[in-house]
Order: sequence, then C-alpha cells, then structure tokens
Amino acid sequence: MWFSRPSGTCCIKERDAFLKDTREHNTWKFYGEQTRDRVLAYAVELTGIQDGKITGNLYELDYQQHYKHVTEQALPADNYMLIYEHGEREQPAARPFDASPDPQLGKFERFEAIPNDPEALQSLLREERHSREQSAVPGDLETHIAVLRNGLIETEARRIVGKMKELSDSNSPDKSHFMVELSPYFTQIATTKDTDRLFSMLPYKTLSFSQIKDRHGTYALIGKDENRDRQIRKPRPSVRAQLAQDKKRTAPKKTAAKTKNHGLEV
Repeated sequence: MWFSRPSGTCCIKERDAFLKDTREHNTWKFYGEQTRDRVLAYAVELTGIQDGKITGNLYELDYQQHYKHVTEQALPADNYMLIYEHGEREQPAARPFDASPDPQLGKFERFEAIPNDPEALQSLLREERHSREQSAVPGDLETHIAVLRNGLIETEARRIVGKMKELSDSNSPDKSHFMVELSPYFTQIATTKDTDRLFSMLPYKTLSFSQIKDRHGTYALIGKDENRDRQIRKPRPSVRAQLAQDKKRTAPKKTAAKTKNHGLEV
C-alpha cells in the first residue's frame, strides 16, 4: 500500500498494515488519528515488467475510511521472525533486538511480524483483494492526475479564503493589507499555470501575490478595505475542453479489448 501526504510518501506491505502493533500498522493509522493532513492512498498491485518498466494496477483508497477499517480488522502478531544470512530465529515481539550478526546464523538481514493465526491473515488479504477487484473500474492515469491537481489548487484557494476571514486586523508590515502565506507544500510543486489558476479562484479585487522583505515564502495580499466575507470563484470550464468533450461523446464507440490487467505504470 502507498500513501502520499504533504510532508512525504511511504510504501508498506499490506500484510504488515493488518498486523497489530507493527511499525507499518501504526504508520498507516497515524496520519488519520494524529494529523489533519490530506492523504492520498492507494493499493498497489505489481503485475510484471514491460519494456523495462514495472507495470501494475493502482486502486484508489479513501484513506479516512481505510485507516479505520485497518484498525478494526487488524490481527494480533505476538512474535517476530529474525532473518539472517544463514537462517531464521523466532522470538516474542516484545523482546528487544538489534541488527547485530548472530554467531551461528551470520549477518542480520531483516525481520517480519508473525501473525498468531496465519490462515486468518491470508483469508483477510484475499477478501481485501476481492473487494478491490469487484468495485474497481478501469481508469486513465493522466485524467486521475489532472483531477488531483485541480483538487490541490481548489484546496489551497479554500485555505487562503478561510485564513483571510480569520484575520481580525490588517497584518502586513505597514498595516495596509491583509496577507496569508501560500502553503509551502503548494508552492514547491505548483507550476506557473497552477499559480495563475489559484489567483483566478481567489475572489478579491485588490489581490496580489508577493514576497515580503525579511520573510520567507510568497504571500497573498489584499487591501485592508477589501470585503473578505467571500467564497472562492469556481473556474470557468475551458471552451476548448468542452468542445473536445462534445466531440468525444459523439464519436463512434470502439469495442474495448478485454484484458485481465489494465497495465498502469507505477
């Protein structure tokens, strides 16, 4: 399973996420229980290699629902298997260990949590996979990324509008403007086009984006007399995009080839 959040990204094994008290289980839960970060989550199924590229399927997960599901369904794992160069050794999960070589088994390589009921874990993982496959529909990766980017811009616009409303007094250095810093998470990945679209969604007549002397970051500024009790502007649909969509709807449909795997690159 893979999740991405403003401060980073992480991949973990699904089996480990469903084992209580493992690092992977606690990590998967943490960002739902302890933060308000927007988290994108996916189940990743690797299917092979094509033209030198790893291929597979991505199943989008509702992170807020999924971490609760993982919490409810997780199984106990009271032992660890320590895996060495020349063998393995099982021990209680509560007993401390380090990565030191073993006199008989050699170099330490890794460890795995051992479920108390291996069959129950296998049954759970089969059920998870079946559920994903039953509800999944073929998607287009480029379209999905475009939707995510649109969501990123709208989320930032809503955040700025909300912060502007919270300000009780003008807060620019000379007290002539209200200002809110653009999120560093947004500015680090936004293109010039993204920033232009953000600007167009903010509902202020006196809006400007600017840097402030002796401060890091970029700020949205509006005049102190500007009405801040407003909602974001929804972007107008592109005429070109609308024409392309209409053309797509009227084009004759082609019979889709049936394939077991959709071949999304990951």
